[in-house]
Amino acid sequence: MTAVKSEESDNKSDIFTKIERFGRYQTVQYIFVCLTLFMISMTHVNYVFVAENVNYRCRVPECEQENQKMEIPTWWPEDIDHKCYKPILNTKKMALFNGSCSNSSFSGVIEECQHWIYENNNSIVAELNLACQPWKVNLVGGIHNAGMIVSMIFTGLIADKIGRKPTFIVCAVGASIGVFKIFMTNYYWYLALEFLESVLGSGLYTVGVVLLIEVGGSSKRVLAGIIFSYAVYIGEIVFAFLAMSLQYWKWLILVVYAPMLLFILYFLCLRESTRWQMIRGRLQEAKETLKIMVRTNKIDLSEKEIEDASDDQMRLMFDVVEQKEKEDMKVIIGSKEIMTRLSVSSFCFFTSSFLYYGSLVHVVLLPGNKYTNFILSAFTAFPGEMVAYYTFNKYGRRITLQCGYLLSAVFLIAQNYCPSSLSVEGDIILDRKTWSRDLFYWNLHLQSGIIPYQCQRDFIRLGQHSCQDWEYVSAFNTFIGDLFFAWLRLPRGLAALYITEIPALPSFLFSSCAVMAALLLTFTPETKNLPMFDTVAQVDSYKTSQFKEENVETATVPNIISTKL
Repeated sequence: MTAVKSEESDNKSDIFTKIERFGRYQTVQYIFVCLTLFMISMTHVNYVFVAENVNYRCRVPECEQENQKMEIPTWWPEDIDHKCYKPILNTKKMALFNGSCSNSSFSGVIEECQHWIYENNNSIVAELNLACQPWKVNLVGGIHNAGMIVSMIFTGLIADKIGRKPTFIVCAVGASIGVFKIFMTNYYWYLALEFLESVLGSGLYTVGVVLLIEVGGSSKRVLAGIIFSYAVYIGEIVFAFLAMSLQYWKWLILVVYAPMLLFILYFLCLRESTRWQMIRGRLQEAKETLKIMVRTNKIDLSEKEIEDASDDQMRLMFDVVEQKEKEDMKVIIGSKEIMTRLSVSSFCFFTSSFLYYGSLVHVVLLPGNKYTNFILSAFTAFPGEMVAYYTFNKYGRRITLQCGYLLSAVFLIAQNYCPSSLSVEGDIILDRKTWSRDLFYWNLHLQSGIIPYQCQRDFIRLGQHSCQDWEYVSAFNTFIGDLFFAWLRLPRGLAALYITEIPALPSFLFSSCAVMAALLLTFTPETKNLPMFDTVAQVDSYKTSQFKEENVETATVPNIISTKL
């Protein structure tokens, strides 16, 4: 009788192993998710070109001709800033030149400029009249990242409650609200809409990467992360080509945002995550999803066999624990192992953003076409993911991350001592950006194994530096890193003094953070062969078992040595 039961159990295991194999069903779902990530990635970097700086000069109505041009006129005083200050005319001197302006027509007194002539109206700088207010231009990106933080907090909770599919679709369709930015004539209303668009759409990163991992199965975690990264990179490249072709910011926004309304059709074709259905106790819904999977992948399995599988068997085969109650916050905070992992995770994501946005500034400042530079910077990320796909499976996640941080530090130092006249400087900057950019997504792979599901969700609720999904940590620290880097680059105060007197300071600061992150990763476990933990208890139990095994091995060493002696 026992043999019969054992045989039935093995048959069930074989059946569900076939179901988990990557097939047509998984491919179609991946295409649906990646198409949405491709679109949302364009909205996430929209401000790079929509809110880019354009050249301008102050307008002096008394001296301007009918065909006003942005170029500095010959009559402009040499010692006066042509952008933000207006020279005051000396009417007596002007009368001597029959009402025409010359260098000597001005009194030497200046005032703040109120009207400008712009090179073009391809960005909101001209449309919203943001000349001489660089902080307002830079704030657009900061507001977008702030909206991303809020989105990650609430998206994690909503996806946990109502499901991955409806949350994914709401985020995708909600981001289309950004199309209304073309009607904004007031800067602060534009900021409000930028924030709202980010809140509604940025959560797609969180739900998207979770859907890819859960649809593909635990064995495809690395592949899911790489596909997620490539969908984002391709979106950024296409966005740069669109910006180069359209140039006018309103046309660009219309082309990028309007099509996202079509994602409402995903209610008909996108499927819910079976893992989420099982965790939430919706086993019958999970069975219906599995039936669709079986039919699509043409698996030799009848619907009756799926229906006959008990709830416990399904959870066992898919390695899922039913979520009956949430972890107590005291348990989470009281776990030394969890707090160590969360602290290291947060610092690593902060460092990744610090390195990435520092590199981004240098890429923008490289000579040449700005669109080409942006496209090349996106292309440089592709080789890093291929490296990760090989090294993650062969050497492990942790060692790959550590090497990535150390290589970033090497490129930082090398770039600082490379003569600016050499073209190799651009290559080094792009190489540095390759590693710093990929470190974002490599961190996602590592954190999927070290932060348990319920711990992530509870720390979202308190707004800590951990998250329901690892992207929230990235978003939070990206914003902080961006602000810190902006402070470091301000042309005034102590930061400016340091940069002027010690030009290598930023490079050494960035590289020291990278080295520190590599060292701190030694306090986290290798996740190459680890399962996906759901609770703190599972993590502590695993840690305890590993500690006991190490003690047993240590205790047996003297016996072995004494035998040989």
